[in-house]
Amino acid sequence: MHLFDYTRETTSLDGEWEAIPDQYKVFEEHPIANSLALPQAPENDLLNFDVDDGYSIQVPSCLGEVMPEFDHYEGWMWYTRRFTWSGHRDNDRTFLKFNSVNYEATVWLNGECLGDHEGGYTPFVFEVTDYLDEGENLLVARADNERREDGIPNEQTDWFNFGGIQRSVELISVPETFIRNYKIETTVSNDRVSVQVSTWIDGPQTEAQISIRFPELDREIELSPVGDERYRAELSLPRDAVTLWCPTSPRLYKIELECGLDVIEDRIGLRDIAIRDGEIHLNGESLWLRGVSLHEEAAGKGRSLDDTDIDTRFQWLNELDCNFARLAHYPHSREMGRKADEEGILLWEEVPAYWDVNFGDNDVQQLYRQQLRELIQRDWNRASVALWSIANETDHEDDTRNRVLPEMVEFVRELDDSRLVTAACFVDESDDGLIIQDPLADSLDVIGINEYYGWYHGNTDDMAVFQGHPDGAPVIISEVGAGAKWGHYGPEDQRWTEEFQAAVYQGQIDAITDNAQISGMSPWILFDFRSPSRQNPYQRGYNRKGLLDQRGRKKQAFYLLQKFYREKSGESL
Repeated sequence: MHLFDYTRETTSLDGEWEAIPDQYKVFEEHPIANSLALPQAPENDLLNFDVDDGYSIQVPSCLGEVMPEFDHYEGWMWYTRRFTWSGHRDNDRTFLKFNSVNYEATVWLNGECLGDHEGGYTPFVFEVTDYLDEGENLLVARADNERREDGIPNEQTDWFNFGGIQRSVELISVPETFIRNYKIETTVSNDRVSVQVSTWIDGPQTEAQISIRFPELDREIELSPVGDERYRAELSLPRDAVTLWCPTSPRLYKIELECGLDVIEDRIGLRDIAIRDGEIHLNGESLWLRGVSLHEEAAGKGRSLDDTDIDTRFQWLNELDCNFARLAHYPHSREMGRKADEEGILLWEEVPAYWDVNFGDNDVQQLYRQQLRELIQRDWNRASVALWSIANETDHEDDTRNRVLPEMVEFVRELDDSRLVTAACFVDESDDGLIIQDPLADSLDVIGINEYYGWYHGNTDDMAVFQGHPDGAPVIISEVGAGAKWGHYGPEDQRWTEEFQAAVYQGQIDAITDNAQISGMSPWILFDFRSPSRQNPYQRGYNRKGLLDQRGRKKQAFYLLQKFYREKSGESL
């Protein structure tokens, strides 16, 4: 279960660390592996290794961005940091949290191995109450970003494999019995708003008194135990007493949860999202998603974004008049969801089950569920999150994949059935036009389709013969677009020019305008991003399909999409 920490007392371990490369993995076989996590290494080992004298590096960061000599490094990197701890308050417990390490991490504190974690984009915690020393402590984390055949993602992707401790590290102090996580679900009817509250407690106190307050609504209720350390309650409110969260009015309410000595606060939006009559409805009203896809990347920083980087992304989204963004192809930082709550931008969030994954392997399936669980339990209280995506461009002719992915859809619904489940699928050609033949589509609430007519194949107007899904499920064009190098101009039929890219966008927009089954789009992509497999003279290591380049300079297609979205915004939220 995810550990909620947003408003808790924390001690940041960000700042200067030491980084020691170990590409040959020799330190694990050598006695240095045992001395790594001790206050001082044996004198004879200092010839090759010193926990206090590696490469100085700032955490969080992406390895090659702050240390260019390690730009394409893949393998083990040992991170070490000494810090001072003043001791626990009576009966307090302390947890160590890493918000992301790519791809696999093993962690030691004062010589004790705390455990490991696989998956480069989601948070993980270890309880360190019994391992912290009053005074000086030595923390060691081995980060391994080597790509692997049995990973999620696997060895080949279309984005850069940044290594390192990429998001913040912190110590979290809590009472002996505390609220580990909570969940808010909202159902909206014609005249009532029903709010279901669940909490999970952790600690020796088996029977606890737990309450939730909505100060701005002047409501407080007690939660009742329902087993498995879970407590629940339901609050019913008149609809006219609540301002429902939506893109045009992203109202957030303060909540306070209390369990004995433990008090947490958050700001949440109340809203309901559902499929009705083949359309996406938010709070009972039809919604057309004006979106764009984006990677978590900034020039010179990789995926280690700061508040200014996140603000800039939402500035671009607002300039485009978006009400929706697809966070591809992996979980982005928790700050993106919180900012989206404030800005009124609905989100598609996904895990990196991308292209070729060994779906038949039991360990891979377990890892798949783990990554879904870690993402969903982190962000299930964000009103902005509308869609959980389980996969991108996986082979729908693979029988194993077709068995496993519907199981993952059901796993997502078991965790959170208050949102819609989707995946980015392919569209297929037939004698009757373009159709969806992927059997996974029958399990999804919303079908995403990635199509590049006019770029990789076909013509831009081919989507005019798209037939949709026979059951009438809403479709989002989750990827569409073309490549262009910023500042490269020419005729509309000359590839890699801004004019060519804009013409593809215009042709695609014209082709889908009258298709009622299409409920939105998130073109590929907001800005250019690094991709080692893209190496022609216009790319040189970048995917150039961005509406902006990696420096934030707008291409012609940005303004064309902006014009279309401004016209659409008058038709829906």
